Amino acid sequence: MEAKIDEKITTVTKFMVKSVKTGSTETVDFGTRVNNAAVAVQGFHVSYGNNDHHVKTIDVRAAIGNISGSTVSVSSTCIMEDKSNNKANGTVEILVIADCYL
Repeated sequence: MEAKIDEKITTVTKFMVKSVKTGSTETVDFGTRVNNAAVAVQGFHVSYGNNDHHVKTIDVRAAIGNISGSTVSVSSTCIMEDKSNNKANGTVEILVIADCYL
């Protein structure tokens, strides 16, 4: 008699938030193998401090760098520029959503 193999693979969706400085990459470990992942900007912080500036552009992004085993690498961009081309770098709160195998 041949044994039957259940080919149904069970996954669970997990969420984690990681604070990432602009231009940096951070790794999030979900503890189980990641099948797929996505990111979203949950929040950000960027400031010129106490100086008065007229903001021209704010650029905020989050990206997945790599999925490997139980980890997801994420990176961010958080840059503000004024009309005089003064720039300030910030930090992005990245929501990482992973579909993980049980």
